[in-house]
Amino acid sequence: MKKTVLKILILTLIVISCRQNNKSESQARELNQIEISDEFKLDFLTQILSDSSKSRLLFDKRELISNLPAMVPPQLPIDPKNPNRTISHFEFISDTLKINDIDFVRKQFSENKEFDISSLEKNGFKVIDVEKYREDEIQWDSINKIAEKYYEENKMIDFYSFLHITKPIFNKELNLAYVRFRPGSGGMTRIYEKQNGIWRMKYEFDEWIE
Repeated sequence: MKKTVLKILILTLIVISCRQNNKSESQARELNQIEISDEFKLDFLTQILSDSSKSRLLFDKRELISNLPAMVPPQLPIDPKNPNRTISHFEFISDTLKINDIDFVRKQFSENKEFDISSLEKNGFKVIDVEKYREDEIQWDSINKIAEKYYEENKMIDFYSFLHITKPIFNKELNLAYVRFRPGSGGMTRIYEKQNGIWRMKYEFDEWIE
């Protein structure tokens, strides 16, 4: 009798283990099957930067866009499991986009390293190579002067800075996007939603001023 119970217990544990392994393998396959191409990211950025509604980010397509986003970290909520720390940025984005898959978010951050914001120039935008300037140890004051000179030469009155924009993070359905902006001395986070093939701002939060 004891041997029979032991065999049943062992078989049950084996079945549970197999199911867990199959679930993990299925999740891994699902993660690898979702491909977010650079073209998709470029189309998203092109659409939101071309927006002429009240939520517009650019007032002139000649405005400069930084290829290296520089902004303060987001204000993250307290971890409900540990009141002494905040949740991670990966967790926050996963929760905000209702993905419930931190690895999917982490994977996008890794892949975004290869995406070059400068590709926006192919669609008529103006990108300032802040990344190269910083690599050459050029200070921010000097970079700002370069931008000011550009606006002066192009007779763009009241323009003086450039737009910082993070590389977008999407949900698995590819119809929601998380992106942060710094248009001047402050910034904000936005969620965009794709409806009928058009990306529109769904809501804005985490506004900050330096």
